[in-house]
Amino acid sequence: MHLRRVSALTTVLALALTLGLTACATKVVGSPVAAAGGSSGEKTTSGKPSSTKTSNKTSNKTSTPAADPTGSDKPAGDVKITTKKKTEGYEDCDLLTPEEVAAAVGAAKGGEKGCVQSTEDPFSVVLFMVTFAEYEGEARPIEIGGNTAYEVKEKGGDCTVLVMLTDDPDEITPAFQATVTPIDDFDPCAIALKLATKGFEKIPNA
Repeated sequence: MHLRRVSALTTVLALALTLGLTACATKVVGSPVAAAGGSSGEKTTSGKPSSTKTSNKTSNKTSTPAADPTGSDKPAGDVKITTKKKTEGYEDCDLLTPEEVAAAVGAAKGGEKGCVQSTEDPFSVVLFMVTFAEYEGEARPIEIGGNTAYEVKEKGGDCTVLVMLTDDPDEITPAFQATVTPIDDFDPCAIALKLATKGFEKIPNA
């Protein structure tokens, strides 16, 4: 392994572990590109190390919604929920095993289980959790399991996919998030989509 790669992997792992241990949540930078007939809005990320599902109060919101005359806390556009998923009663950091993460990345070796995992050959760092989405920038609306989802490409090369779990008008919309940081050269969005889909499938239906 090249020294540059070791250094980059060490830096990204340290950053990801710090992020995972201090909040086990990440602020997703990206603003949904509204679907046809949709409007723009923003969401806030919130969470705890062991589980992010208990912080569901709108008081955690740190940004002002973009042009949304209704004042709704929903993500931009109409959120489609074909399959409602539970947001508590399970450990989100155990949803994806190291073997499943390695298989999605196409890696020869996986890391330890948890919300933050790494792979080797190719090298990557993966973060996943149940959280609340905030968008500030551009996100591509997609669909996973019949539910609205968003793909967010970040400046540093990371890619995040969030799939909405419920559409509760009384709280910030919970989502399953999968973020992939590539150390080697590959398409992180394709991997994030695989991981978000697999994680979504494993979350119990509400």
